[in-house]
Amino acid sequence: MKGKEFQVLNYLKNQTTWSTAANIAGSLSFSIRSVKTYISNINTDYPDLILSSREGFLIQDKERLSPILHAKTRQIPQSAESRQAYILKVLLLQKQTKNLDELAEELCISPITLTNEISKIKAELIHFDLVFKTKNNYAYIDGLEKNKKKMISHLIYNETKDNFSSLDLIQTYLPDFDLKIIKHVVTDRLLSNHYFINDFSLTNFILHIGIIMERSLENPDRSEHPDSSNTVCTVSPVTKLLKEICENLEKYFSVQFADSELHNLALLLRTSIVHENISQLEPSRLNEIAGPQICKLMEVIQKKVRDVFYINLNNHDFLIRFSLHLNNMLIRLENNINLRNPQLLSIKNTYPYIYDVSVFIANIITKEKGYILTEDEIAYISLHIGVLIEEQKALKNKVKVLILCPQYYSTHLRLIKKIYTVFEDSILLSGVITSPDELSNFNDYDFIISTIPVNACLTVPVIRIFNYFDNKDISRIVKVIEEIKKARVKMVLENKLKYIFKKELYFYNPGFTNQSDAIDCLSDALYKAGYVDISFRDKLYEREKISSSAYTNIAMPHPIEMSSFTTAIAVSIHPTAIDWSRTKINVVFMLAIKEEDRILFRDIFDFVTEIILNLKNFQTLLNTKTYDEFIDLLISSV
Repeated sequence: MKGKEFQVLNYLKNQTTWSTAANIAGSLSFSIRSVKTYISNINTDYPDLILSSREGFLIQDKERLSPILHAKTRQIPQSAESRQAYILKVLLLQKQTKNLDELAEELCISPITLTNEISKIKAELIHFDLVFKTKNNYAYIDGLEKNKKKMISHLIYNETKDNFSSLDLIQTYLPDFDLKIIKHVVTDRLLSNHYFINDFSLTNFILHIGIIMERSLENPDRSEHPDSSNTVCTVSPVTKLLKEICENLEKYFSVQFADSELHNLALLLRTSIVHENISQLEPSRLNEIAGPQICKLMEVIQKKVRDVFYINLNNHDFLIRFSLHLNNMLIRLENNINLRNPQLLSIKNTYPYIYDVSVFIANIITKEKGYILTEDEIAYISLHIGVLIEEQKALKNKVKVLILCPQYYSTHLRLIKKIYTVFEDSILLSGVITSPDELSNFNDYDFIISTIPVNACLTVPVIRIFNYFDNKDISRIVKVIEEIKKARVKMVLENKLKYIFKKELYFYNPGFTNQSDAIDCLSDALYKAGYVDISFRDKLYEREKISSSAYTNIAMPHPIEMSSFTTAIAVSIHPTAIDWSRTKINVVFMLAIKEEDRILFRDIFDFVTEIILNLKNFQTLLNTKTYDEFIDLLISSV
């Protein structure tokens, strides 16, 4: 089974409802035709594994799927990328040297093709300060042991990132040591010392230990001096904790850790763990725990995020969690420790607004501290910001309800409790009344739930339910809540669509071939219309350097800070996708937002994303040749 077929299976593995070929293609950046081909190939090898219907595709038998995903493929690598990965694994994980003729024969390729693959490998190794060498027709990789470990980690991560939390899959690359035993030892010592570590960081730490132990078999004499660029003191309690972990591992396995390895592992552990009592801290103690520099940085971040996005970060739990995350992150950046994030693409494509706020925060950190953050680190910031924003959004989006229920023993109390339990994430209780006469005492509610008839003439919906509150009642309430929320959005956005989107800034199939064409032409149109100044284009490219503004099949380029003269969005539609960074996109929304309208920024992001993610709307959008058709589509989508 080929790698892209595995990606399709991994996607469907996490779906509980039918997925269309278009949805799969959009999530994995494949074509729809390719998705159907991959599914056909999979069902040829594993009949009826993927069910199909008019609604799309679904895997129901997850137990049957599990061994297929985790099975170690013995197929000959088919693509250039997989062949290069195979060669690196052979040289770094299986043997220190390899005969080139044997290697070409194993891969079923010609010596010329092998030479081409080696040329690409050499270019990749430069990033890790490693050199590909040959002697007497035998190939080997030369360089420092620590750099070989970094290359192995990079290699394993790239091949397992879709299932990075699966130790079974990583185990296939490190066969000589049981990773589950390593996990048991690490988690046992963490719990005993009252430390918490998230799953991704735990897997990353286990991977590094496994690589060290695996390399010890190939290179017993691997002592190196600790990296002089590592400036963090790793004394107790982290050193004590790591010593316990290593001593326990030595009981299970015949392995010794060099001093340099212990130092590097201590650094990695230091940047990943949090004491379990940390959430009980008072914000006033953050200064002594995280340090004055982190607290000052947090103040800058809070102020700028509030000024630009109207997001209040002054939340007790968030301040503690994020301050400690910043502290660990800065240590990683200072010591060139790269913490990969398997959720990067998922976060970026599913929550573009939250990711964009995180890009803004990353830029603040760069300006304040001088470190350039990777997209992986930006995605970890998104996890923290996302939790806070979604909590605030949920509270803001709650619908206010008034409950009318005559008292009858304690029946009304049980009913009220049941309603609130079912809908606590969707409603705010404005009040409970026992008679329609009391309605005049309330004016701040969106609808009424009543167990008795209400004859008064009201402007809000009234849902009549029965005391036993069955599923029909729940369904009716859900429907009204959704209608109220949709009406809110429509009222806010419909009045602003023609204000934001301008006829002279709408371009259908304009002939752009790539990202630079689109940015240059659309920014020039905004400049000539007087909406932005001459520096706007440079600010767009500055934002793109931090992280691409492409999300699945759209791009939303914009400056980091909002400084346009007038709020406007330039739109270009491309029925044939154009190149944008390392992906393909069909639609460009170039956002020019003036400072006074920055409160609209999130609404625009969410609205555009919702339209694009709806396959029917997206297909219609690709055929909207005029501005009027475009506006009609937006209004009908609200």
